[in-house]
Amino acid sequence: MYRSLLTFTFLFTLTQLPLVAQVATSRPVGYLVQTIPAGQTRSFSVPFDADLSSLPGTVGRLTAVGASSVENSAAAWTPGAFSTTAAPYFIRLTGGAHTGRTFRIVTPANTATRLDLANDGVDLTTLGLAIGTTTGTTFEIVPGDTLATFFGTTAPGDALVVQGAGDPLAADIVQVWGGAAWLNFYYNTTWSRWARDSDTITDPSRNDFLLRSDRGLMFTRRGATPLTLAVVGRVLATPQRAVHARSENALTFLATMQPGDVTLGALALQTADRTAGWRSSSNPADADLLLVWSGATWFSFFFNSTAGHWQRVGDATPNRDDFLIASGTPVFVQRRTAGTSTADQTISFPPPGT
Repeated sequence: MYRSLLTFTFLFTLTQLPLVAQVATSRPVGYLVQTIPAGQTRSFSVPFDADLSSLPGTVGRLTAVGASSVENSAAAWTPGAFSTTAAPYFIRLTGGAHTGRTFRIVTPANTATRLDLANDGVDLTTLGLAIGTTTGTTFEIVPGDTLATFFGTTAPGDALVVQGAGDPLAADIVQVWGGAAWLNFYYNTTWSRWARDSDTITDPSRNDFLLRSDRGLMFTRRGATPLTLAVVGRVLATPQRAVHARSENALTFLATMQPGDVTLGALALQTADRTAGWRSSSNPADADLLLVWSGATWFSFFFNSTAGHWQRVGDATPNRDDFLIASGTPVFVQRRTAGTSTADQTISFPPPGT
């Protein structure tokens, strides 16, 4: 059973992971420990790439592309193996102009050669993906994670690593950004399942709620002692290319997937090779914003196009190019204007190790 969104796990469950198929090349392995103090809230994301699925045919080339599907004529996948909500999978593009983009595999159930995808509202045929048995865009399939697989449950043989309770006010809270508001989840020990803080006993289980690898989350520790989260995984072989909301003033909570700490200057989201149409200005009211959780409040940054550096809104210190974003820290991105193309809705974070 996979234990994390990108086959990462809390260290005490690592020995429960299955062996995975060998790959032709090895990649550096990263390690991150983050501690959430009792009574405090922290932002969190896993800054590593997924391990490959142990199922057959997890690397290959695209031989056909539909509006919301892809095919590999040589795959010989087990029908339905990648299409269950309790054990989600993603396809990551590893070649071509869209290297680093990921799409969730969804229903209808995959066939021996076809995967249906959640396409983020983009017709995949417009991306110009190469197809062919020898020239097609390369991909890999990686296991995803849910609230239950990442944080555990109280089911026999499982281990709940957070504090659960019959009342959300007494339980640890996992917050996922829903696009306009936070979705708050906790483990209900009375119902023996994950739930939203607004759920009643008749509402469905939230065990299978998806945790996306390219998104961040907030975690509030209600336990009396600090909670330490430790994760391991492969350092990305490609840049993290994430889709974000590009309607006016929309916010998207993104994982940067950086295996080490990175400065605002090195992140360089204002450059054309990172973000199409990033809006810079000497006036923060007219500029796109990057928001980082400090542990107590949100710090808002903008790129001052006149001064040529990053600044924090309302900060007396003008140049914040050296402001450090720790590994595993997600960021909110707020675009001031709506986008008009696929490129306008994609952010490319720096390649790992740069």
